[in-house]
Amino acid sequence: MTNVATGTGAAATGVQIVSEDDVVRVEDLRLSFYTTLGVVRALNGVSFNIPRGKVLGVVGESGCGKSQTGLSIMQLTPGRIEGGRILFREFNTSDVIDITKLEKNGPEMRKIRGNHISMIFQEPMTSLNPCYTVGHQIEEAILLHQTQDKAEARRRAVDILRKVGMPNPERIADSYPHQLSGGMRQRAMIAMALSCNPTLLIADEPTTALDVTTEAQILDLMRDLQHEIGTSIMFITHNMGVVAQMCDEVAVMYLGRIIERAAVDDIFYDPKHPYTISLLRSIPRLGVARGQKLESIKGTVPDPYSTVPGCPFHPRCPAAIPGLCDTVMPDEMFVAGSRTHTVRCHLYT
Repeated sequence: MTNVATGTGAAATGVQIVSEDDVVRVEDLRLSFYTTLGVVRALNGVSFNIPRGKVLGVVGESGCGKSQTGLSIMQLTPGRIEGGRILFREFNTSDVIDITKLEKNGPEMRKIRGNHISMIFQEPMTSLNPCYTVGHQIEEAILLHQTQDKAEARRRAVDILRKVGMPNPERIADSYPHQLSGGMRQRAMIAMALSCNPTLLIADEPTTALDVTTEAQILDLMRDLQHEIGTSIMFITHNMGVVAQMCDEVAVMYLGRIIERAAVDDIFYDPKHPYTISLLRSIPRLGVARGQKLESIKGTVPDPYSTVPGCPFHPRCPAAIPGLCDTVMPDEMFVAGSRTHTVRCHLYT
């Protein structure tokens, strides 16, 4: 959690020293894409930490920087990291590694990626190699990081497929991705990500395009395996219902910044930032009268090549203060009476 000065409404002054319980700490991360049309500032000072064995939900509209944050931790982003640090601590060690200082394809990063930090991508059909069987692709990670014994790698691959609820895992291991349904491919992706018992799992909308029954099964599966293995999870999603079920804490992002972070109950029952409040109001609810329109957030996300002065949400904010919100970027601060709930908004200064 971002370190802030003591007192009610105190402004943020930096990021606290990572505790023994934290597996990753991101400090003031800045990421840019240089294109022929201009520069896209994808991340503008993102800071957070994830404690061991906890689930951090990252939510926000498309284009806010959720996926790029996860890809930056994996050193898979095509953008340029221009500032900040990503500090990572493996299981059972006091050594802290600054991932931003490692070469993307160097031996140190390859040792971490897929072994200590794994990622479940949005679309398994495009993430799994169609030329190799599911079992071969899982075994590849195990052989690279865990053991050189092919028979042992095969046994572990079948075992993890069984743990993720695959029927007849031996047959599934010999199947190609196109021979599996969408839900089974997603389970295969989860099996691959968990095959080396990672310290941190980054789940980038792992239930997108799945039916609600399969989605519920996948979420239950991830939660059970997380408790069994002790893995920390960074859960990226648009679905606030999934956040309520899966997460311990929530970070709300807008235009490359975390604008509010709190425990999941505080986000749902006591949201502070106008953007968070608007997101929650746009959720469909039972009991709404027939014909009544769903609430929506007015306006659109600004052009990615433009720079918004002041608070990035002020052009769409119903509570914007003229002369302040449109000129001054608010600092991150604690909500009054809380040492875990932070918000970046002039309404609480």
